[in-house]
Amino acid sequence: MKKALSIVLAAGLLLAGTDAFAQISVGAGYSIVSQKIEAAGINRTVVMNGLYAGMDYSIPISANISIAPGLYYEFSNGSADKLLNIGAASAVLKGRLEEHYIDIPFKFMFSIPYQGNKFFAFAGPTASIGVSSKLKGDIKVLGFELKGDFLDLYDKNIFESMDLMLGGGVGADIGKMLRVTMGYNWGMFNRLNLNSKGSQSQSEGSSDSGFNVGQLIRDNATINRQQFYIGVAVRF
Repeated sequence: MKKALSIVLAAGLLLAGTDAFAQISVGAGYSIVSQKIEAAGINRTVVMNGLYAGMDYSIPISANISIAPGLYYEFSNGSADKLLNIGAASAVLKGRLEEHYIDIPFKFMFSIPYQGNKFFAFAGPTASIGVSSKLKGDIKVLGFELKGDFLDLYDKNIFESMDLMLGGGVGADIGKMLRVTMGYNWGMFNRLNLNSKGSQSQSEGSSDSGFNVGQLIRDNATINRQQFYIGVAVRF
């Protein structure tokens, strides 16, 4: 899967350099981000609200088919009370999770013109690079406690910062400039860091290192990110 993510990144950067037939669109939108948590006997979803902004290129291949690499910045924020309550080592958590991402989508689009407008469907992967993932609030787990502070989930090797999302959606080009888009993405990677040697070697309840991930996650626990979004853009 990590090799696939590298391919998506390379393809996006390569096509971003094309200019002869590319039509640029710049836009922003609203997203609902779900963190789906699964473990033995546990199945829950933490819902967050988000905003995103960025641009993409629509490069025609034929009259009805095009490809559209892009670059977007995304922010999401939501209650984290249930996020780390996994297994016997559940956290007492009252706070919020704030996350920042750089997303590089690579869409395959099929469009149909109608009365001066154009309607389209699209599908493809998105390389999602985590910039920041922080728990803010009061946290107590395995003898480690924070009050009114934050915990960086990347810095403590609890979350993986790289994800590959697959998804699709529909949209419409209204007139010559306005584009409306609605879509859904499914995260393919487990967000929990299962392979960090540093995390596995941390002692239980150590206030210096923070969470002991090996104790916190059990029974092959997984956290996968999903995203519903709707937005508008201006085409140039």
